[in-house]
Amino acid sequence: MIDIQGAGGWLLGLAAALGFLAITGGLGLRLRFSTIPGYLLGGVILGAVFEIPETFLHVLMTLGSMLILFFVGLEFSPGSLRNRFKGLIKPAFWDAVINIPLAVIAAFALGMPIVAAICFALAAYASSSAIIAKGLMDYKLIVLPEAEWCLGILVVEDLVMALLLPLCVVMLGAGSLELAGGIAATLLAGLLLLGLFVVLARIGLVSRWLNQPEKDLTLLVSLALVCLIAGIGESSGISAAVGALLVGMVVSESDSRKKIEALLVPHRELLAVGFFAAIGAGADWRLLIDNLGVAIPLVLVTSLAKMLGGYLGGRSQSMSKESAVRLGLLLVPRGEFALVVAALTLGQSWGISFYNTIVAYVIVSALIGTLLIRYHMGISRRLSLLLS
Repeated sequence: MIDIQGAGGWLLGLAAALGFLAITGGLGLRLRFSTIPGYLLGGVILGAVFEIPETFLHVLMTLGSMLILFFVGLEFSPGSLRNRFKGLIKPAFWDAVINIPLAVIAAFALGMPIVAAICFALAAYASSSAIIAKGLMDYKLIVLPEAEWCLGILVVEDLVMALLLPLCVVMLGAGSLELAGGIAATLLAGLLLLGLFVVLARIGLVSRWLNQPEKDLTLLVSLALVCLIAGIGESSGISAAVGALLVGMVVSESDSRKKIEALLVPHRELLAVGFFAAIGAGADWRLLIDNLGVAIPLVLVTSLAKMLGGYLGGRSQSMSKESAVRLGLLLVPRGEFALVVAALTLGQSWGISFYNTIVAYVIVSALIGTLLIRYHMGISRRLSLLLS
């Protein structure tokens, strides 16, 4: 490990880290992946070389996922999501009913205790909003009809996970019925505050706050608003990502949208790199390698489950076979919630091994998922022919 303490040491360390991530991200592109797997694997190497505080990694992950989801929200107005919400019931049902049972069976078959298998099912249920959103933007797929359905399912998954995580805390013995009641009350308070934000947006107050005369003021007000609503979401168990997505949807209807988008794009790109690198840096590379034998079969089973769930969900909405297959392909990567669930288990006797299995699972899932997103057209065409 390299100690980056001392005068100028942290700057030298930062220079080395940024340069190394540029190399690994560029290598990912040369190998016809996206930059995401390169940043993940680069983060693993950096975590093995540098002593990086866990708080710093958590901040990077949170800020990166917030800005990625904020920009996704800019592409969709609240009205479009509201109009589609009823249609999301069947796709969300198939997504859950296929993925959760198969994940439990696969984890149990690979030797996990039953509680760990249930935790894995929760980790595998929610696709990665951040990884999928970046893939959609990198490959300019955000305009596809399946992308809107995919993002709608991601919102439903995040809301379902907000309800299931408190139950996970209780199941792991980290709380009691009294704690569960407190979590439920916090969740309700968070939902009410987010609802109040939507009301304020509908009557035009948010647009007025954002409409500042100078660019620097617009930047400050925008970031403050994203952090405020994301913070409400995070502290109430709904997740910072959902809060940031909501702000993006509200800003999409404001007169300041284009100005805010132009100001925040550079920050989004830098923090997105930090997000993926921090995921890798938080893992122990030795344990990652040890757990690949478990992680890879789990990725294969749950990727097929996501593809099947997405396909059946798409067909339930009268999508063509090819479009339904594409929806399933887009949902494969796992990320943020898987890591949250893994962190909750660290107090268990099997928690450390489980955490590193999940990090390995997320990295392999991101590698496979970004490939499926990149080549989704050709893959969906061939699979749809097989299903004909």
